[in-house]
Amino acid sequence: MIKLEQPSMVLNAEGVPGPYYKMWNSWTVPPAAKPIDIMAWVASVASSAPSTVGGFNLVINCHGNHARLGLGTGFGWSQLPLFTLLAPSVSTIYLVACNVVSFSGSGDGNLFCSTMAKNAAARVIASSHTQTTGAWPTIPYGYIDGFEGDVWMWHPDGSNELTEL
Repeated sequence: MIKLEQPSMVLNAEGVPGPYYKMWNSWTVPPAAKPIDIMAWVASVASSAPSTVGGFNLVINCHGNHARLGLGTGFGWSQLPLFTLLAPSVSTIYLVACNVVSFSGSGDGNLFCSTMAKNAAARVIASSHTQTTGAWPTIPYGYIDGFEGDVWMWHPDGSNELTEL
């Protein structure tokens, strides 16, 4: 399990397999939520959160596919500029979504996550593998269960590296 410094925020997509994560601010995002409204709410919460040494974390827990997030009505390439609303309030974005990272074609999740990191001026962490909470019946407050497969971290300048998470 990965413990996140609080305050952190989690966006659990309605209908994603549980258990849902619980943070200082937790929102179960309905399928009809528009990306602009989601990002505006995150920006509002993040900018009003108490300051911490490690910064404010955002967890996006949803279905995913190459360069696509199934949160609300969905996030693809055309929604990436909305992540500028999060700068400079959010320091790290954890994408707990299946197969977001890929390295070719129009669904190039590497470039997608790199662009997200640059727009948000934040680190982005995601995997190239199917994600699952496995046998965990519950996930404790302030934790995510971890990642399956190779885990990549993109820095605010868009560069990336494999990480040990």
